[in-house]
Amino acid sequence: MPDFIFKPQANVSLREKVTTDLREAILNGHLAPGARIKEMDIASQMGVSRGPIREAIRQLEREGLLVSHPYKETVVADLNLDEVRDLLIPVRFQIEWFVVRRYLGSMDERFFAKLAAIADEMRDAVASGGQNRLIELDLRFHQTILELATERTVMLTWQSIVNQIRLHFTKNLPFYDLAHMETDHRALLDAFRTKDSGAIREAIVKHLEGDDNLLCFMRE
Repeated sequence: MPDFIFKPQANVSLREKVTTDLREAILNGHLAPGARIKEMDIASQMGVSRGPIREAIRQLEREGLLVSHPYKETVVADLNLDEVRDLLIPVRFQIEWFVVRRYLGSMDERFFAKLAAIADEMRDAVASGGQNRLIELDLRFHQTILELATERTVMLTWQSIVNQIRLHFTKNLPFYDLAHMETDHRALLDAFRTKDSGAIREAIVKHLEGDDNLLCFMRE
């Protein structure tokens, strides 16, 4: 494990607190993809028994943030290009496009104002260099779109992949041009304002792909 040190834990909602701290260590980049998770070391640093650590590991395995190899070790999960290109991004596209097609008529000025406010916060986060803040704002922007839907499957699907998206961002955000975070989302907002489903579809594809070679299957 790297030199990151976990803080001691108070015995209040211990399992949740341990899980939260371990999750945040992963999503904030303190534990990089592939890093080994050593129960004994973490328990010692947190000042807890190994039981809550095991429970936290099982929960984070279910969230896709940890991978346990039987009789070997537990490591922080990683996402390769194929997984991002062929699984994660297409799923994001499908649920977002589903919501847009069904709820385009529900996109009113109040909805647009919410997205604009998030874009304003992105501008401030870019100026201050708040990378973790940018990740959460990006996710909030897209979740705001999905919250238009009443179908449970939409949010259940989003919740099943959101930590994978965080993991992808944490790993790759240092390679992004942060200044584009705000402008890219404002471009998407401008497309929503047109109420033109074709223009919105193209804007979503362009927003998600990030590479001319990605998501070519979505183009009709």
